[in-house]
Parts: sequence; C-alpha cells; structure tokens
Amino acid sequence: MVTVHVWRVRLDRAQVPPPTPFEAVRAARFRFPELAARYLQSHGAVRAILARYTGAPLEFALHEHGKPYLPLAPELRFNLSHSHEMALVAVAREIEVGVDVERLRPLPRFAEIAERFFPPGEPVPEDEIAFFRRWTRIEAALKACGAGLFGAGIHPAGEWTIEEIDAGEGYAAAVAAEGAGIAVELHDYGEDA
Repeated sequence: MVTVHVWRVRLDRAQVPPPTPFEAVRAARFRFPELAARYLQSHGAVRAILARYTGAPLEFALHEHGKPYLPLAPELRFNLSHSHEMALVAVAREIEVGVDVERLRPLPRFAEIAERFFPPGEPVPEDEIAFFRRWTRIEAALKACGAGLFGAGIHPAGEWTIEEIDAGEGYAAAVAAEGAGIAVELHDYGEDA
C-alpha cells in the first residue's frame, strides 16, 4: 500500500527556512504584503518538508500546466495548496498527488460556479459548505493529474483515490492520489519530529 503524507502548515506561526532568491523576487511582485508573506511561508515549508524525503538538491522545474517537480528526485511527487492561514503539502513516491484547501466563506453564486466548473453529472451542492467540500475534491484530482484549473469541467482519466482532509475548523480540504488502496498520513508541520 502506498502512503501519501499530507502536511498541515499554519502559515501564521510556521518557522520556515529563508526564501530562495527566486521566491523573494516573486514575492516582491505581490500587491498585498500579507499575500507575499503567505507565499514565502508556504514555499519555505514545502522546501523544509521535501528535504525530509530526499537528500537531492531541491531544484524545481514546471510541467506544462505549471505543476512543479524535482528533476533530481523524479520519484518524489508533491503538491501545495494554501488558503488564508492554512497550507497543505502532499508528498508521495512514484504516484501523482494533488491537494486543495479552501477557507469556508460566503459565496452567494456557488450554484452558478458549480454548474460552470464541476464535471458533467455532478450534482449542484445545496450550500456553500457542500460546494467547498466538493470543489476541493475536484481541484485536488485536477492538480494531481497536472491539469489544475485548465482541466475544469472534466473527470481526470485513470483511477484516483480522493479523500477529505481535516484542515481545521473553517476549512474544507482534500487530497487525491493516483491509484487505489492509498493510505493517507497526516502531519502537522512544526509539531511532528
């Protein structure tokens, strides 16, 4: 059985390594300082977490639709999602993985968004909470297969395991991994040794 590790990162209190030059330049382009800070915190956490799984240099590259990978550790697959003060990092070996987290919030037009972006045949959710629970499951699968929002409205090909993740009160989250029989192990960044 393949294990997918999902790391919960509290961006408001995570201790992360200093940014890389690339991250610092990219963060400087953000319009709002709090968004730049969340970007730096989440990407620093990704590097610290991935260093637990590989001794290879953490040199990142991007697939066609922007999904990052490590050319010097191609067996290691990972994905990042963040929303407000919560980030999730999913890590697996030899299988594709995707993760999504959303802060629950009022969304008056959730039914319209569902009709436009959910795959055909998906029922329209009854409220915002159901919408975000379904949205994170769909987005995690699309991120796992490397399509992201480019794949909105489709079902990813192949067999996928999709599970909801406890990201804390006020959040909906899910992880998707390629194949069946996947075990999900949760960790809290900064609290797990």
